[in-house]
Amino acid sequence: MPETSKISVVVVDDQPLFASGMAMLIDAQDDMSCIATASDGRSALATIAELTPDIVLMDLRMPGLNGIDATREILRHGNADDRPRVIVLTTLRRDDIVVQSLEAGASAFLTKDATTEQMLTSIRTVHSGDSIPDLATTLELVAEMGGETSAARQHETIDALSPREREVFLLVARGLSNAEIARAAYVSEATVKTHIAAILRKLDLRSRVQVVVFAHKHALVVV
Repeated sequence: MPETSKISVVVVDDQPLFASGMAMLIDAQDDMSCIATASDGRSALATIAELTPDIVLMDLRMPGLNGIDATREILRHGNADDRPRVIVLTTLRRDDIVVQSLEAGASAFLTKDATTEQMLTSIRTVHSGDSIPDLATTLELVAEMGGETSAARQHETIDALSPREREVFLLVARGLSNAEIARAAYVSEATVKTHIAAILRKLDLRSRVQVVVFAHKHALVVV
């Protein structure tokens, strides 16, 4: 497989053994390459700005600049097509810090005790951008946030979207993949991707999982 077709990954973690182990695992895959590691959020920002990876595996709890603030800073700059997609790493699934990281724009989260297959599948799924890894847990987590927005305000939050974009928005918010949305809306997957790009741009969101968080936060969907 040509090097240019590999998924480029940066691992950010303050535990050297964990970071080096992740790098070895990634480099052992035919379709992935760990292009750098970083031990804290601040050094990660410089590394990511220089190397522009496809995926960042980001530890949440680090000294100095933590993973949430680093994720927010990474996704603040550049256009959507050039930004890396961030998968945050945590020791606990049900943790406020995980929800905060998703609100900051992370595309997915993984616990550090995840299996090798779960880790690799998450990287590939997030890179493809077609669905949300560990969907059931993610939906449960964001559903616990609840939503108290008034009916009038609910409408206003997605008022910028066209009728078709609203339809796709609600399907994404339910966790459907691009293929499932295409079947439900009777459109092509290419059209779904176009609609999702427009939704993210109009609502100033950075990932499809952020659509889920946004929808629950504003009580726009119930799972």
